Order: sequence, then structure tokens, then C-alpha cells
Amino acid sequence: MAGWQRHFDVIGGEKSQGGPGHTGIRNKCSAPVKEIRASMRTMEFLSVKYPTVTRSRKIGDKVFVVEAIRDLDEAIDLVCAALSPEEQRDPFAEDLCPYFGILWPAAEALAQYLAANPEIVRDKKVLELGAGLGLPSLVAAYAGGDVLATDFHPDAEGYFLRNCRHSSIQVGYRRLNWRAENLGGETFDVVLGSDVLYESKHPREVAKGLIAFARRGGEVILSDPGRAYVQQFLAAMREEGFEEEMSLITVDGKDILVFRFRV
Repeated sequence: MAGWQRHFDVIGGEKSQGGPGHTGIRNKCSAPVKEIRASMRTMEFLSVKYPTVTRSRKIGDKVFVVEAIRDLDEAIDLVCAALSPEEQRDPFAEDLCPYFGILWPAAEALAQYLAANPEIVRDKKVLELGAGLGLPSLVAAYAGGDVLATDFHPDAEGYFLRNCRHSSIQVGYRRLNWRAENLGGETFDVVLGSDVLYESKHPREVAKGLIAFARRGGEVILSDPGRAYVQQFLAAMREEGFEEEMSLITVDGKDILVFRFRV
């Protein structure tokens, strides 16, 4: 049995579908669930002020300061309160769930991996997909990468830019739904992602999405807490011609898998 498979058997798959281990908007809000036409306000005009907390993390030789949402359940309650009953039933409302605002162990593990292997990103053009609070992007930029951080949630940019200021690092940012957009065909030497395999429909989409942003000869770095779909994702990457190297990083007592994919 391969090394990553042994680790997966121990840590794998404990987080639920529909987001990183929480019930999400449509399950938590009180309105009954039914499919309706999406509201434009849902993703473009809703504004929620979340209580925040500032966390410091020493990654490599630098202390990074990250402003995060204080409590995810509290934040979801605030989103539910801001939505009308019709908007709560909107199937697109789930995209408003503020998962971006939590400093997830997988993001911290990816940041630690980059700090321990700075040659991967030094003097390289780097893209992070689903950056959220942006710790891996900050570490990659500190290590000498030319980094573009991206996320689809409309509130993510404000948090990310504040975290750049908190850690005195400048990083480019662009709002992006990587499953539907392609940055005009722009490609990168290194593509980063953390904990993005949380739905059953994702493994092949994630593989093709990540690879689409990698230049010829580029590489993909993905961290994962041991989700149920990681094996399908690895199989999809191999079908696309990428082989993985696996590292295991422990964050707050939790083992995180970090995969480096190269052709």
C-alpha cells in the first residue's frame, strides 16, 4: 500500500460534503429548501460584518498575522439573518457561506510546506486558487514568488488585503471562480490549492481546473485533510500525466497531506 494511502486510512474523510465540515447556509437557515431562480443580490450585493479575531503564526523565519472570522457558525447565522427567506432557498446561497474566513489546518500546512521548500516558488509565477485568508500566498510571496491570490467569495478580498497589510507583504489579488473562468488563458509555474476536495463532484473538476492554470512543465501543490475524494483526485491527476510526491504535515494535532504534482 502506498504511503499516502496508509495515512488516508488513519485520517481520511471525516469532513462532510458541502463545505469544510459545517452544515452550510441552506441547511442552517430556517427557510425550507427548494430550487428557485438565483438572486443576483446573493453573490454581489450582500454585505455582512463578521466579528473577527487576529491570529499569529510563525511560518519558517517570519511571523504572519492573519485576521480571521471569529466563529464560523456565528458567521453563518449572520448571513442567514441578512438573507430574505427566498434568498435562503436559493441554491446559489451556499456560495455565500464564509468558509473563506477560517484559517483551516490545510492552508497552514500548505504554508509550512512552502516555507520549508522555498525553491518551489522562488522567482516563479504562482497562482493560489480559493485563497481565502491567503496564508499560503503570503508565504509564497515572502519566499520570492510572483503571486496572484484568487477567491470567488465577494468578502474574501477585503480580508486578504488586510492580511497582506498585517504581514507587510504585497500580493496581487483577483476575484475568480476557477471552475468557470480561466484568467484569459494566463498560466503559471506553480498552482496552489488547499482543502478544495469537499464535494463528490469536485475531484475531476479540481484536477482539470488546477492543470488548466499550469504552464507546460509547471507543477501543482495541493494540501488536503484526508477527504473521501482524494483518491479519485489522485487518479484523475495521473490520467492527466501528473505524478505525485506526498508529504505529511501536522497542524494542531491534525495530519494534513500535501501533494506535489509534476509531469
